Amino acid sequence: MFNNLNAEMARQKMSIKELSERTGIRYESMKNKMSGTTEFKRNEMILIKNEFPNCSLDYLFETEN
Repeated sequence: MFNNLNAEMARQKMSIKELSERTGIRYESMKNKMSGTTEFKRNEMILIKNEFPNCSLDYLFETEN
């Protein structure tokens, strides 16, 4: 669902599990949010953005309509 976030994770060879560990977001929650089953909270988005300092929130969490 979040193509840009997935692309940045791939560039850094970062798995969902690693991102969840780095941000403190539970792995199951992260999987659900990445698939669009549940929504990211603003503070979670900021935690994730901090792992990709060269990317904006808008870019990382852009979705196709």
